[in-house]
Amino acid sequence: MSLSACATTPPGTVQGALTGIGSNAAQGAVSAWGLAWGGAVKGTSVSYSPDGSAAGLKAFQDGQAHFAVSSAPLTQQEAISVRGMCTSDGAVSVAAGVLPVGVAIKIKGVNDVVLDAPTLAAILQGEITRWNDPRITGLNTGTELPDLEITVIAPEGPSDTVRPVNDYLNGEAGVAWDPDSPDSWPSTVIGQVSSPPLDLADKLDDTNGGLSILDGSIIGNRFTAAQLVFDGKPRRLQASSVVDAVTTGEVDSSPRGVVQKLDGASGYALGTVLYVHMCREYSEPALTRLSRSLGQSLLSEDAQKNANAFAFVMSPSKTAVSEARALIGTNGDGQ
Repeated sequence: MSLSACATTPPGTVQGALTGIGSNAAQGAVSAWGLAWGGAVKGTSVSYSPDGSAAGLKAFQDGQAHFAVSSAPLTQQEAISVRGMCTSDGAVSVAAGVLPVGVAIKIKGVNDVVLDAPTLAAILQGEITRWNDPRITGLNTGTELPDLEITVIAPEGPSDTVRPVNDYLNGEAGVAWDPDSPDSWPSTVIGQVSSPPLDLADKLDDTNGGLSILDGSIIGNRFTAAQLVFDGKPRRLQASSVVDAVTTGEVDSSPRGVVQKLDGASGYALGTVLYVHMCREYSEPALTRLSRSLGQSLLSEDAQKNANAFAFVMSPSKTAVSEARALIGTNGDGQ
């Protein structure tokens, strides 16, 4: 895969198309980023295939994609060893967005439910089976929960919405949680369904007493999103609370990437951080210029606003954005 337009354009021109493969959760964000880039830099465009984080990383490593998007940063070893279209300088990986993830609930006549980590874990593992279980009602004083069976409709892993739930349950005291991999459930999780997210939402819509894990853009006003307990305090899935968790979250920067963490002490900290992986230097200098332009554009204020408006994807913190733009700006310095 090469940049055919480069053969007929003057040296230094930024013009052409880039292909990305990766996370399904990133599809809306990548579309919004691409629109902003195409509007700001004429003659540029992005095509994206949401085949999954693992497939995207493999395609990037094999030279079948110019960039990849996943729910985890590249490890140091992965970044160094990536070849594909990259030179021996390998790749970089930067946080480019945060997609909130929620516990979606469908109970007729109930519009608010609080769950903590031990209770959610017990529900997902089939230990709590009815909505009026004392462990749930104890968290929901003043809310009348029905004697109704809980039907778990869980997205089958690997999934970018599973990863943040695993992180949440792994990080809470009193929860025994041993996932098969960071983005797959423990074998004890019930109700796993191999369906696209929108199909899961349809199943939940038809199930009184149902519970599923969905991204915030799908939940919207369609379902009740459970308040989740972080640092001893219930937090609602709403944009302002997610932004609070992002703003005070730690940012880890290195010559290989920028990692954004979420802070549950400040806000709603259940979310998929979207990481964009690009070559530090492409074998074709024109590709380096083009990808550097895309990388800096997708972290621009306009592109981030687009992603928020169209896909409910929040911007990383100002620190993360600044450091990511600076890092991507050094890509190809050796060419």
